[in-house]
Order: sequence, then structure tokens, then C-alpha cells
Amino acid sequence: MQQFSVRGRTIAAYVLPTMPLAALGLPLVVYVQPFYITGLGLDQNAVALVLFAARILDIIVDPIIGWAGDSTRTRWGRRRPWIIASVPPFVAGVFLLFIPPQDATINYFAIWVVVSYLAYSVASISHIAWGAELSTVYHERSRIQGWREFAAVAGFLLVLALPVLLETFQPGVTAHDKLALMGWFICIAMPITAAILVSLVPEPPLDASTEKHKLDVGGAIRLIAGNAALRRLLAADLLQGLAPGITGALFIWMVAFYFELPGQSSTLLFIYFVAGLFFIPLWIKLSYRMSKHRTLCVAMAYALCISPLLLVFPKGDFNVLAIAFILYGVTYGAGGFLLRSMMADVVDIDTLATGRERAGLFYSLLVLTNKLGYAASALIVLVLSQIGFDAKRGLENTPEAIQGLAYVFVGFPMFFLVLTILVMWNFPIDKFKQQEVREAIARKRAQAVPDINAIDPS
Repeated sequence: MQQFSVRGRTIAAYVLPTMPLAALGLPLVVYVQPFYITGLGLDQNAVALVLFAARILDIIVDPIIGWAGDSTRTRWGRRRPWIIASVPPFVAGVFLLFIPPQDATINYFAIWVVVSYLAYSVASISHIAWGAELSTVYHERSRIQGWREFAAVAGFLLVLALPVLLETFQPGVTAHDKLALMGWFICIAMPITAAILVSLVPEPPLDASTEKHKLDVGGAIRLIAGNAALRRLLAADLLQGLAPGITGALFIWMVAFYFELPGQSSTLLFIYFVAGLFFIPLWIKLSYRMSKHRTLCVAMAYALCISPLLLVFPKGDFNVLAIAFILYGVTYGAGGFLLRSMMADVVDIDTLATGRERAGLFYSLLVLTNKLGYAASALIVLVLSQIGFDAKRGLENTPEAIQGLAYVFVGFPMFFLVLTILVMWNFPIDKFKQQEVREAIARKRAQAVPDINAIDPS
């Protein structure tokens, strides 16, 4: 039986803000883009380019946010002040993005997308780094990040349930009403959960031997170039952003136009995430028996086998397609928590080599690559334009264009799943390597002479 040091109630308080953070991420990918295109009439390509540009700007800022958190020294901790500071702009950005006026322009959309993304980054990077610092135990890190992913999927489900409930009790509601309800949920939940986090979760004390460090872009590049484990992890996270990002960006159109079930996209997406939620504990348990990276590869291999089956299920049959999306959703939560747990192990390698506690910087790089993947996935709309698919035409698209939509929906993610397996199969850090590194860190901090040469930093 696993012996852990972090209490369950501490983990529960820690993971709560993940729910509104995830609740923002899902609509941004799945609902906001289609609404501004089909609901407000903005140009399809212009919306895609704004989302891409906003994410690229956000990506550039992420390492600065990570460095700032690592360099913060206050009596309240390193991560807590940044969580508190992120809440007001987060709430303002979400409110104005999700409840736009009917005459909203592309400039309006661009401004509030940028505000929302930047506030999200400050909150999420600080939050993930805080979680990485809660434990130094290999499997406990999987436990913490696994329950964080569980909370994320729960946030998805809650925000997805809202439009379904609204449709049930108030037939004929508009897409604007649904998006507004999602926005209100996020705006209310974020301050409450952030308050619980900063009040109840302790920040581990910073070791006196660790150094404050200056912002050094060149040093960050050298850090990536010189660490093979970090490069692999970032590559996998990039791929993990691309695959689900494409799925999310095309989901509504795929359900409406290919599966011929308009109005059922929210319900099927809800079912998809429920499956992901229920299977997260399984992936956590499996990671205890296998290494984290091999568990990730098993999950990706399963998804690779299931994905093409979506194209053989009969169209227009909700019950059959519900089963299909249950099978499709089994692995959803695996990649997110396993990669974030593994990053904590990579941070240990850096701490041993440099004496610095740079979890914020490392996790900002992880957030960066994931966002880059999602940013690139937003451009999949441009691919659809090239094959003749136009969302505004709806069912008036040609059969060839709708079939092309299906091939893009399934084929592109499959390609990225294969690459993920190739990148992560022989990842160099397992339970035994991590324990070896932690013991060396302990010896170094006790001012003993650690056998650093015995540790392979790659």
C-alpha cells in the first residue's frame, strides 16, 4: 500500500481552482470560436487567426510568469500572491468575452481573448508549480496531479451541463444564453475556489540554499537544449495540445454535420468527459504499477485504436454514438496529469545540477508547449477552408466537404498520438531514477558530497 505525506483534504483544497480554470479552457476551444463565427457573424478565418495570435502572445509571456513566480519572496509565499492577483482580470476577461454585445467586432473579440488568456496563464502556472512543490515522492506526484486532472474534467462536466440543463428547462434558448451561463459559472467559481486554496493549502518552505535568479531568455533556451528529458516532455505536451485541440475545435461541427445530430453536441461532449473522469483513477493506479511514461504510451495506443472506429458507427443514432464517445473518452485525462507529474521529476534533475528551485519556470515551459499545440490546432479551420468546408453553410456543405471534415477530425489527432508514443516510450526517468536524484539532493543540502556524476541528467 502506498504511503503518502500530503493529506487528502489538502489535495482537495489545492485542486479546486482547477475546475473554473478548466471550465474556461473548454468553451474557449469548443464554444467561443463557433459562436463568434456563426452567432455574431465574424469572419471564420479572422477569428481563427485572432485565437492563434492571442495564444502566441500568451506563450511568449509564459516563461516570464514562471520566472516571476520563482523569484517572488514574500511572507505569504511564492505562488499565493500571484493566484490572488490573477483573479480580478480573469473574472473581467471571462465576463466580457462570454457575454458580448450583439454588435461585437473582431477587435472586441481580440482584446478580451488576450486578457482572458494572460490572466489564465498567471493563475494556472502558479497553481501547477504550487502542486509540484507539495511532494517530493514519485508516486505521490502522480496522485496530486491525477486528482488535479480529475478536478479539471469535473470542471469540463459542470460547464457542459449548464447548457444541457438550460435547454431542458427553457426550450428555445439561444447560443448567446448558453455561453453567458457558462461565463457566469466561471466568474463565480474562480474567486471562491481561489480563496479556499490560498487559505487552506500550505506552501512548502523554500530551502535556504536555493538561489534567486535573473530572467535569462538565453539561459532558458540552453536549459531546453541541454536536457534531453525536458525536450521529450515538452515535445509530448505539444503533441498533447494538438490532438485534443483539434478534437475540441471541430467537435460541434462534427456532431452536427457528419454524425447528423444537431443539438446533441453538448450532451455527447458531456458523455465524453464523464468517461474521462471515471477512468482517471484507473490511470493513476496503473502508473503506480508501470512507469508514468509507459502508462502514457498505453493510453495513447488505446486512443489510436479507437479513433478510426468513430467513422464506422452509424450516423443519426444517438445511443450508438453515446457508446462510441464513451470509448473515445476513456483516455482523455491520462496525458494531462502524467506529463505534469513527470515534469516534477525533471525539475528534480535541475535542482540537483543548479541548486535552484525553478518549478515555475519549468511548468511555464510545459504550459507554453501545450498552449502552442492548442494555438496551432485553432488553425485547423484554415485546413477546412482549403477542402471546401464552411461552417456558415451548415448542411449545405457538399458531401465531400463533410467527409473531409471527418477525415481531419480523426486523422490529424491519430498522427499526433503516434508521435507521442515514439517520443515517450524510452523516457529516461522512472521511479528508481527519481529516488536516486532526490537522495542526491538531500545529501547536497546536508552539505555532504553528492555523487553528482552518478546521475545522468539526460
